[in-house]
Amino acid sequence: MLDLINAGAPPLPAGYFYRVQPADLGLLRVELRRQGRWFSSGVQDTYVRPGDYPTAEAAVVAGCQRVEQWWRERLANMRALDEARAWHGDHDPKGGR
Repeated sequence: MLDLINAGAPPLPAGYFYRVQPADLGLLRVELRRQGRWFSSGVQDTYVRPGDYPTAEAAVVAGCQRVEQWWRERLANMRALDEARAWHGDHDPKGGR
């Protein structure tokens, strides 16, 4: 993982890591995972076509950047939804029962 960080991939909080695997049709699957007590679980993933980048390293780093950005956006959306839940329910403009 340190090699990915040195190459330009965004660092992750403790307990999270990247997994890179081959996928169908010549793609690479870049996955962000969270390490649990006994096993890890997938949090976010994306696919990268290595031929679209000058080097394989650049393709993997771009995939890491994309998956981390999507994960951060998803976390922001979840926080916004939590704040919006305070407004759930009926709002009677007349102050009814």
